[in-house]
Amino acid sequence: MKVCCWDLEGPISVVDFAAEMGKLLGSKRELGLQKYDMGEFFFMISQYDDYLIDTPGVKKQLDIPEYQPGDTLRIMAPMFVACFTDKELKALAKNNLGILPGIQELMALIQKEWEIFIISTSYSQFAHQVAKMINISQDHVYCTDLNLSELKKNSSNIEDDVDLLVKTIFQKYLDNDKNLNTIINDLNSFFWKGENSDYIKIMNKVKVRGGKRKERAVEDIADRTKKPISEMIAIGDSITDINMLERLDKEGGIAVSFNGNRFSLKYANSAVTTPNGLGILPLFEHYDHLADFFEKWEEEHIQFADNPKKIPEDLVSKICKNHFIYYDFVPKLMNLSNKTSQELQKIIQEQEKMRKKVRGWAGRLG
Repeated sequence: MKVCCWDLEGPISVVDFAAEMGKLLGSKRELGLQKYDMGEFFFMISQYDDYLIDTPGVKKQLDIPEYQPGDTLRIMAPMFVACFTDKELKALAKNNLGILPGIQELMALIQKEWEIFIISTSYSQFAHQVAKMINISQDHVYCTDLNLSELKKNSSNIEDDVDLLVKTIFQKYLDNDKNLNTIINDLNSFFWKGENSDYIKIMNKVKVRGGKRKERAVEDIADRTKKPISEMIAIGDSITDINMLERLDKEGGIAVSFNGNRFSLKYANSAVTTPNGLGILPLFEHYDHLADFFEKWEEEHIQFADNPKKIPEDLVSKICKNHFIYYDFVPKLMNLSNKTSQELQKIIQEQEKMRKKVRGWAGRLG
């Protein structure tokens, strides 16, 4: 069996579960946040996460070397702990899996030859239910454990911290036309320079499966399966996937940006832009000679871009073509390793446009 590693939110589900939880905080009475657009608050924290990862030297300056992409879920955790129960989150997940069209058919097709793993920043309450829906066993899922019952033991005294974070800092952000730069110092002081409050204690107990922790999951999977990383495929779409994608690219594996953004494109060597999960199927079919496939696909793409019925029979399998015809779409498949910076910029624009079309509000997040 060959091995592939999938990010979950984006390539498999269109939902950003933590963002959905964040929006619901505004309807919760526990912390008195009903007056605030907590979806916009989550977006602010996501931008802050991007800033911490993307700004050279800032992690060293703040003395937070362990901070990883996706630690938005760590920063938000204390509020989630105070407002949700495990049963509530599982019900929320079950009713909002958001499986990308074509993904269930895709997984059924590739499971015959591929061992599939999920490596996700998602909280376990969501990741495990999505995995179950697409027939991936729980022991093949690496995600973020949010042990609500244990963490609730320390959540009784976070109201003052939440008031400062939301009613003062977030309000300042809103008052300044949502300019993150106006509150960077406030957020830095709150999270990294203040007292070891209950809020911070809870936050620091949550280990998000993002960044280097995704790369370590790839290493663990290589050990478990006895398959070298150079023979794997990894699929990601955001800043949380950069270390996983970079590792596969460096080792000679296939690193795919799937409806990604500027972060994932920078570290991938292949791009799939598609409204349907089956759009990636040709990469699995042509795994053994992918460079040759890309060359032919890109060369002939203009001839069939608007009609899957025109795809030449020798480019994809009959099953694959029939799926494209049934769903009436043609993916854009690109080899990134031979593209100029100008061409890469165009691909980024195409991927980000598709990302927002497919994922809606969640497509704004880094």
